[in-house]
Amino acid sequence: MEPVKCPFCNPSANEIIAKNDLCYARWDLYPVSRGHLLVIPFRHTLDFFSMTPEERVAVLALIDSCKDVIEAKFSPAGYNIGFNVGLAGGQTVMHCHCHVIPRYVGDVPDPRGGIRGVVPGKRGY
Repeated sequence: MEPVKCPFCNPSANEIIAKNDLCYARWDLYPVSRGHLLVIPFRHTLDFFSMTPEERVAVLALIDSCKDVIEAKFSPAGYNIGFNVGLAGGQTVMHCHCHVIPRYVGDVPDPRGGIRGVVPGKRGY
C-alpha cells in the first residue's frame, strides 16, 4: 500500500507566498474569507504541541509578515488566527498549520465571541 502523501510537505515554489527558515505561508485552498492563508512548518510535525520552541517563534514571525501581505491586498477589518488540533478539534490534515483568517465588516451578522463560535451555541457570553 502506498503511503498517503502529505499536502503540506515539499511545497512548490509557486505555492509559497512568504517564508522563513522554519515555515512557509500559502493561500488556503478552501478559504473561508478573502485572504485566508495557512502558516505551515516545513518539518512534518503533527500539531501546535509537537512544534519546537523555535518553530513556534518562526510561525508567529511569519504571521506578522503575512498580515502585511493580507492588509495590502484585501484590507480586512479584523482577524481570527488559530490551530485545529486533533480530530475532535477539527484537524483534517495531520501536519501542523495555523489558519490566518481575515474578517470583514458584515461577513457574519454578529461577530462577537469570534473563535468561541466553533462550538455551536457558545459564541455569546
